[in-house]
Amino acid sequence: MSAPHPNHFPPYLVRLEDGTEIAVDPGKLKESGTTLTHVRGPHYLLMRGGRSIPVIIQAHDRRTLTVSHLANNATVVVADHRDQLLAEWGADEGVAGKESRVESPMPGLVLTVKVSEGDVVEQGDALLVLEAMKMENDIKAQFGGTVSAVHVKPGDAVGKSALLIEFE
Repeated sequence: MSAPHPNHFPPYLVRLEDGTEIAVDPGKLKESGTTLTHVRGPHYLLMRGGRSIPVIIQAHDRRTLTVSHLANNATVVVADHRDQLLAEWGADEGVAGKESRVESPMPGLVLTVKVSEGDVVEQGDALLVLEAMKMENDIKAQFGGTVSAVHVKPGDAVGKSALLIEFE
């Protein structure tokens, strides 16, 4: 499924395990009589077409959920408008190139740089903050290593795939 124009993203885009993507608009679902009611803990009731369907929804992170009904389990990834826009820009692809370079996942403005040449970082450490669409995005290390060069400074405007930081 090709990405829609940025102004026409569905409220949520749900990607199933087989790669199928389904646009979900909670307002339209409610109009059609489909509702999801929280019972307790991970237990929910899905009301659809006059039927009550018990489901268990467990969050693994902000976007990944496992939805279970009886013995059937499905892991899904839910993308909101921001996630869909970042994906269109390639920001969901992580680090481009080899594991010695960190490139900008999107066009933006460098707000802060949190590392210097010679710093040792671990996977998940914050490297810099990039502002895009008035939102601050932490760019984190996708691998550990020693910083060999920092190619940006606060105030720099960068394009997608611009070289930001290199590692030894």
